[in-house]
Amino acid sequence: MTGSLAVVAALLLLCSVPSWGGAIHEAAGSNDLALVKSLLARSPKLARSTDESGRTPLHIAAAAGNKAMVELLLAKGADVRASDKSGQTAFEAAFEEGHRQVADLIWEETVRRVTGRRPKTGETLDVRVSTLCSLPPQPVKDDSGVNVLIDHGHQTLFVAMWQWTELLRERGFRVVGSEACLDTVLAPGKLSRIRVPVISAPDAEQIRRDSRADYEALRWAPFGWWPNPEFNVIVTYQIQPESQAYLPEEIAAVEKFVKSGGGLVMVGMGVHTAENVKKWPINKLAARFGAAFGEKAVTYGDIRGPSLDLGPSWNARLKAEDGSAVYATRAFGKGRVAIVNSLELFGPREDVAEDSPHSRANVGKFMSGVVRWAAGGKKPVGGTTRVPMEAGGGGGIFPELETRVAEFVVFYPHNQKPELLDLVRNEMPCVSKQVRAWMPSVVAEGPMYFILASGAGGGWAVNVYEPFEVGIISLDGEGTLSVFAHELAHNLYGGPPNEKGESAGVLPGVHSEAHAGWFQGKIGALRMGRRGGHDPNLLFNFDKDGKSLDLAKVTERQFHEGWTKLWYVWQKLDDRYGPSWYVRWRWVKNMRWQDEPKRELSWDDVVEDMSIAVGEDLFPFLRKIGTTLAKERFPSAEFLGKTIILPAAPIEVTPAGPARLEGIGDYKQPIRLESSAQ
Repeated sequence: MTGSLAVVAALLLLCSVPSWGGAIHEAAGSNDLALVKSLLARSPKLARSTDESGRTPLHIAAAAGNKAMVELLLAKGADVRASDKSGQTAFEAAFEEGHRQVADLIWEETVRRVTGRRPKTGETLDVRVSTLCSLPPQPVKDDSGVNVLIDHGHQTLFVAMWQWTELLRERGFRVVGSEACLDTVLAPGKLSRIRVPVISAPDAEQIRRDSRADYEALRWAPFGWWPNPEFNVIVTYQIQPESQAYLPEEIAAVEKFVKSGGGLVMVGMGVHTAENVKKWPINKLAARFGAAFGEKAVTYGDIRGPSLDLGPSWNARLKAEDGSAVYATRAFGKGRVAIVNSLELFGPREDVAEDSPHSRANVGKFMSGVVRWAAGGKKPVGGTTRVPMEAGGGGGIFPELETRVAEFVVFYPHNQKPELLDLVRNEMPCVSKQVRAWMPSVVAEGPMYFILASGAGGGWAVNVYEPFEVGIISLDGEGTLSVFAHELAHNLYGGPPNEKGESAGVLPGVHSEAHAGWFQGKIGALRMGRRGGHDPNLLFNFDKDGKSLDLAKVTERQFHEGWTKLWYVWQKLDDRYGPSWYVRWRWVKNMRWQDEPKRELSWDDVVEDMSIAVGEDLFPFLRKIGTTLAKERFPSAEFLGKTIILPAAPIEVTPAGPARLEGIGDYKQPIRLESSAQ
């Protein structure tokens, strides 16, 4: 594994220690405290000695999980930053071997030696610690040296977070997304909050060479403060007049940036009423440059968007059918400003011809042309491509402010709506407690981080590397809690742990979002008396007899229908067995496949696990609703050394009942049928 903690000159050892510490290495591995104390008393330098692999005694003790030995070596001055010949630090060795308490101990000491104090739980890392690490290079093709800031601090859309970044990097731009307010990100010499890649996967470099998702290369990436990069261009967008404000200090910072040679691209979308256009926050920013998104609808091709009300300094670069501008530019001070009337001009569509203006190639060409023109007011920043970057979630730059709510650390920008913050502080702990009660699960140690993003439209969850992150994009209070329940459920996806303290068996892909939506629907039913779009009986809107959609053959395009059908199945089981069956199913799965934790489960495997959980054969029911399965019956099963007889479950394809909101029972005990179901 390549060590991520770079060597800082001020902390380098002033002398090297030869590889003559064999006895102390053996004692460190066997946890012989008395011998190690004796050896160090005679020669303190042995604490830094290395074996033939470059490992120090701290490496050996850390990899073995010998906490008392690690404490002793740290007290005697062991080098927490030393890497062995493979590049691995003692901290990384402990983390990789699963010794989290030992890893935390070494990490805390690392921070203490740099900052003079131990870190607090959930604390964003001091910049002196963060910058010991090296950010990965951005995958920029034919690097232009131009740094682009994509502002998500006034609207957060997945197309901007994850597609615009790719489109621009493919065309030579370094791209940094940000959920923070613009004045904090543009302040020279100030700091922004990012994810710091402290521990990467053993094959991280190969993953990045293969252009795979960057989050696959991460293991532990805590939040840390990082010096603000310099930018050539800002791209900001907003489609909802109800979204967060552009604050006066932000507008002033952007104006100063442009006057000094920076570029600004403003993107709108949607045709709004005169009242909404007047309160649309992006128009306050646009007004500073003599422009506005108007209330009139204009058409460009098949795109319908708002008119642009432009002052005399603007030049139309692309025109609608009525001759008005849909894309225009102007100079401002030493810099340049562009305005685009519809985000659809920056949004590639699927399943269109290559020569379509909406194809990925043509959208990328247009978007990069706009950005390249805007960048023309100043010399490219150049230098390193190692600037903050998103990794499967939010960021690269996260909101600048924070608050603590129960076990959550909540990040938010200083333009966030006060009513949303109040609701988060008062109601989020209740929702968290309820979802966790319904779904006890394998969870990561330490706090969970909650990103209160701008705009409306959903959320995201990061649970493939630590610490876990939940992002919420909502302008509505109950909507915020609903999306929070959804994303929290994602992080509880593992279910109750097996004897190894782990989850095991990989469910077919349609299950992950269905699982999150299942608990989102329950929270909706609990708080508002309805499940809305998560109602299992919506199945019959597209699968009239409940038998047409085959769960075993659901394609990605059918995932939404697949989720609904799974909710229907799960509700029918709730109706018969009560809500404890779901948690018991996940526990059965984790126990049954604990010796094959990475096994990708077939649908037959899934139905077997569910049948064992409920104590009845569910194959007839799943086949009845059109699921392709190899087995017709599953009359008995072996589980935990016992033979279980499984009579066929007499479940019919009829509308499902209401949400079951009561607490769960002991999921390790066999299900007892509801009296009404017997």
